Amino acid sequence: MSDCEIPGLTPRSAQALIDAGEALAHDVRTRILHSPRPVFLYYIEQTFSALLRGLREGLEPNPDTPAQHLCLHLMISRTQTHGRMVDPDLIRLHRALIADGGHEALVRAGRGGGGGAFDFVALGDALSPTGISAFFAPFEADDMVA
Repeated sequence: MSDCEIPGLTPRSAQALIDAGEALAHDVRTRILHSPRPVFLYYIEQTFSALLRGLREGLEPNPDTPAQHLCLHLMISRTQTHGRMVDPDLIRLHRALIADGGHEALVRAGRGGGGGAFDFVALGDALSPTGISAFFAPFEADDMVA
């Protein structure tokens, strides 16, 4: 369990995000070796690891890249769908995260038609080489990708 306080999140909410992030990172790790996009998946796994490290250190989850934005969205969504009760902290965080709507196209690209687990390989296939670079690049001051 996370021992550090995160402003705006209860320890229970922070732990729920950590649990969801660990599960998602594990899912990605198990697919890396048998994937047509192992390098892309490796960077996705590293993105989850960076978010988890921040949460464990008690840092408020503020995504710095489109990849972190998407991964945090997926962590919150997983927590909400697997949670037994509504968590107002996560609802607030999710509303703040989706306010700009910038990641909706990324979510659609990875959801496909099946509606099952998020497909990072499909997302990687949908992005151009320039798009992949921008996906992992930090946001600029005007919230545009480098």
